[in-house]
Amino acid sequence: MGEELVLASKWDVGLDVVRFLWVGFFSSLPAWARYTVLALFGATLLYGFVSWLRNRSAAAPGAEETAPEDGGTAAEAPETVHDGETSVR
Repeated sequence: MGEELVLASKWDVGLDVVRFLWVGFFSSLPAWARYTVLALFGATLLYGFVSWLRNRSAAAPGAEETAPEDGGTAAEAPETVHDGETSVR
């Protein structure tokens, strides 16, 4: 059972978000319940944004910096230029 399953379409997720916000803004729930729903939605957005920033700023896989074999630092390593383009270490 190593297959990935898709249980909902993107449209289902969008409809659920609209329903969630509808309950938060326009339902006849008590104020504390509406504020809880809106706070959960806001926390979800904040978590998604922070996760996106964390993944965006993370180093690419396999791009680990290693020290040169001669014992020098990475800053002292010679630069390699390919066909007059940007220098690469």
